Formats: sequence, structure tokens, C-alpha cells
Amino acid sequence: MPTGGPRNVIPGAVMFALFGSAGQVVYNTFDARNLAQSEVEAKPSNFQWMNSKWNPMQVLTDKEYDSMLQEKLLWINAKIALIDESIEALRAEEKEMASKQANDKAEPEAK
Repeated sequence: MPTGGPRNVIPGAVMFALFGSAGQVVYNTFDARNLAQSEVEAKPSNFQWMNSKWNPMQVLTDKEYDSMLQEKLLWINAKIALIDESIEALRAEEKEMASKQANDKAEPEAK
């Protein structure tokens, strides 16, 4: 077995811990530089670390959150309008087909 079996569990755990710690130190160093260089808005100091460009999450103000929700609502309303148009087109097509079938049934009876 190439992994070395159970005897390599402890050295593997130590190496993962060292690599993880080193990665966290590097991240913290770059994050501290980024925070020192950028102007941080007046947000709660407990969440300033969330404003890092490295962090996928950020603290939103009420206005930012409201504008995000308005954009999403506008997108949903646009999708609903497109779906409504598709439904109307399908209903018109269905009526056209029904009238065509009614005319086709009426023509043989007239002959």
C-alpha cells in the first residue's frame, strides 16, 4: 500500500496542521496589508475583517442590501413578464389550432 498505512497518520496530521497554519499566517499578513491600505467605511469594528478583498463575504449597509433586493425583484418581474408572454402566445396558438380543427371537421360535412 503506497500510503504507508496507519503508522503515517500522526506525521500526516502534523504536516497538515503545519501547512494549514502557514497558509493562515500568509492570509492574515496579506489581509492586514490590504486593510491598512484601503479606507474602511463606518461599519461595526467587529466585522471589519469581512471587508477584505480576499473574503468572499462582506458586510452590507441597509442601502446596499435594499438595492440588491430591488435588482433581484426587477429581474424576477422581467422573467414573469417573459413567461406571461410565452403563455399568451401558446394560448393564441391553441385557439388557432382549435379553430382550424373545427373548420376541418365542418368541411367534410358540407360535402
